[in-house]
Amino acid sequence: MKKRVNFLISCALLLSMAQTASATAELTFNQLKPVYNVGECIIVNLQENLQAASRFQRVDLWVAIEPPSQKWLFMTQLAFDPFSFTAQPFRASLETTKKVHRILDFEVLPGLGGDYTFYALYVEEGKNPLTDNFPVFRSNVAVMATTLSNRALPTDAPSNCDISPEPEPTDDVPTAVPLPAPTHLAAVAGHSQVTLSWQPVAGAASYTLHWREADGAERTLSISANSYLHSGLFNGASYTYWVTAVNAAGLEGTASATAVATPQAPESPPATPTNLSAVTEDSQVTLTWQPAAGAASYAIYWREAGGAEHRVSATATSYAHTGLQNGTRYVYRVTAVSASGLESTASATVSAMPAPPAPQPGDVFQDSLRDGGSGPEMVVIPAGSFRMGDIQGEGSSNEQPVHSVSVASFAMGRYEVTVGEFRRFVEATGYQTDAEKGDGCWTYKDGSWGYMEGANWRNLYFSQTDNHPVVCVSWNDATAYAAWLTEQTGHQYRLPTEAEWEYTARAGTETKYWWGNEIGSNQANCYCGGSFEYTAPVGSFAANPFGLYDTAGNVWEWTCSEYESSYQGAEQRCVSTDDSSLRALRGGAWDNGPWNVRTAYRSWNSHDDSYYNVGLRLARLL
Repeated sequence: MKKRVNFLISCALLLSMAQTASATAELTFNQLKPVYNVGECIIVNLQENLQAASRFQRVDLWVAIEPPSQKWLFMTQLAFDPFSFTAQPFRASLETTKKVHRILDFEVLPGLGGDYTFYALYVEEGKNPLTDNFPVFRSNVAVMATTLSNRALPTDAPSNCDISPEPEPTDDVPTAVPLPAPTHLAAVAGHSQVTLSWQPVAGAASYTLHWREADGAERTLSISANSYLHSGLFNGASYTYWVTAVNAAGLEGTASATAVATPQAPESPPATPTNLSAVTEDSQVTLTWQPAAGAASYAIYWREAGGAEHRVSATATSYAHTGLQNGTRYVYRVTAVSASGLESTASATVSAMPAPPAPQPGDVFQDSLRDGGSGPEMVVIPAGSFRMGDIQGEGSSNEQPVHSVSVASFAMGRYEVTVGEFRRFVEATGYQTDAEKGDGCWTYKDGSWGYMEGANWRNLYFSQTDNHPVVCVSWNDATAYAAWLTEQTGHQYRLPTEAEWEYTARAGTETKYWWGNEIGSNQANCYCGGSFEYTAPVGSFAANPFGLYDTAGNVWEWTCSEYESSYQGAEQRCVSTDDSSLRALRGGAWDNGPWNVRTAYRSWNSHDDSYYNVGLRLARLL
């Protein structure tokens, strides 16, 4: 009677490929629990749980039997006596993308009595233990076996055994359904490390983390939690990860989607911008700086002096800050920003105050008044040098000696100050002129002139409109008006020095008058055949080459200089308001003849006297 022997090998297998292509698979059997009997026919039932070390790894399964003769015999496609086979040669190729649980049956008809040792050999696909170097093979393959004792088996045993139905797996072989794939695998790269996390899988006792470098060998790690810090990595190398869940029986489930991460060394902030500079323009400040290494953009921090700080961005190494308030000081600093947002330390600060463009010679402008409206029209005068005094040698001794004077650029009133302009000052401040506070002004009345009580700039006893030059104003009144304009505009207004006055009146000429050495009835408002009985509206005659009107005649004009007959330098200075010396007057007036309206002619008066034919023209510093 034939007796059946069930040989049960139950093993959980972990494959790990060697680094070279020619190496065999390295195997580990975690458990081996055989169940057997002795009889005429040995039926081996091999059940295994198989897990690969990498996705899509393929292996070959060989079964080797060591008979009592101690000769190695391998199952192949040929039958070696004393063995015969009931199934296909038991060389199988297994795709090990996941754990497999399968039962493999074969039978052996032994012809010798004694102990038989069975070996289950898993090798790299295509390796043949018969033809390849077996000692090398065996040294690289973990082999486990069990021994069956066969006593007094008949030598004429049949060549086949009756095979009973495949037995159910024993309790030693897990039959659980593989777990689903973990989801939401995330890989966050850091410095020489990758932080991995995924959603927990119900029923998972542990997880197997699979990873490899780009084009490199695959590795596995067993992890109990659903996160892992993978450290000791190479910065700049790309790592690919996937995860499987493992149940309590050691059965591995479906692999997750892959995640790729590339560790990077900690980024250093960009270099600090240097050489920050600011150029002011009209309502604008233009900033420039040197490029900073590592910068993808720049942050510009700005504030008004004493105000809150603001931030704007730029990609270039310059920035035009527009829409600013002229006369307001702004403070700036710049940082460099990397592509990832790291910011450098700040540059040194710079400050700048936007202003209108520098006026050019010949430009005509009016400053805005703080209380509304505009100041007098001003003309930009170029810097230069000229010969001052009686160049023709026909004048008075106080016009000598002729001497060279240099004048810086400044602005001069285009016209003599008008009644309307002076009225705005008086109405804004409540100012009273010296004539109004005293007994009156020197003026004409009823065909004669003298010191008239009640006469002042409002009441001259001859007709004046708002466009006529204001008269009956003292030197004190003129400087008070200039001080008010300074306060209203933020720019310094004053009377011109005597040298500045003659420089602008000559306008580059050296003749008696700016137009030549002769005077006609329609060239100036003077007692020389003109059509005006008294003062003329400003601008009634042609302008000189600097664009100034009425520098000859109409009304005398105060200067800020002390009158000094010897021409020893006082003509280039302004005196203070508390100085009691005489003040220089220039230009001549409507009731003077051609001699007095010459450009070189000089006159004088006390600082607190007011006259019907004395007015003013203002200068402004640039």
